[in-house]
Amino acid sequence: MKIRLDDKVTIGIILVLIALFSFIFLGFTGFKVIFGMLLVFFLPFYLILDNFDISRSEKVVFSFFIGVGIFPAIVYWLGVLISFKLAILIAFVLLVIIGVLVKRFKRKRFDI
Repeated sequence: MKIRLDDKVTIGIILVLIALFSFIFLGFTGFKVIFGMLLVFFLPFYLILDNFDISRSEKVVFSFFIGVGIFPAIVYWLGVLISFKLAILIAFVLLVIIGVLVKRFKRKRFDI
């Protein structure tokens, strides 16, 4: 049996299972940490990769691994200059804005 991440029901089931297991094994604090990691590491890069012609499963895998590498580097270098909590917030907002701008620019470019 081949699991395809192109189906929204499959993605929903996987997210519910991740939430359930993190809550059972790690408690509410662990649930918040796992949810925060998915939000911070996954979402900005998924928004950026969503503009390219690749499958949903590739977007999910690439966005997580790119996020694990790039997001901490941005936060670290910003954290050298300012507090780390503020650096996390700035890096997250910056990457989400980049994702939205790439989508807008690509849509505008092909609408001409």
